[in-house]
Amino acid sequence: MQSLLSELIDSIVSMPGEFLEVMTVDPLSALLVVMGGLLIGASIAVMGYLTLGAAVDLITPDVGSRGQPRADR
Repeated sequence: MQSLLSELIDSIVSMPGEFLEVMTVDPLSALLVVMGGLLIGASIAVMGYLTLGAAVDLITPDVGSRGQPRADR
């Protein structure tokens, strides 16, 4: 288990260098890496926004759905 964790940490630390190496091959590779990062970032932002909205909806009271009682009844 310890070696698995240390390999994971080592690979995480070495990833920026690997991405930099891929990006410097040609301009198309750099564009693809940047676009992939933007797509992942946008999807994480949308999911975070929806999750935050659901959490706020659970916490706040729902007072808008209760109507006023009618005087004629």
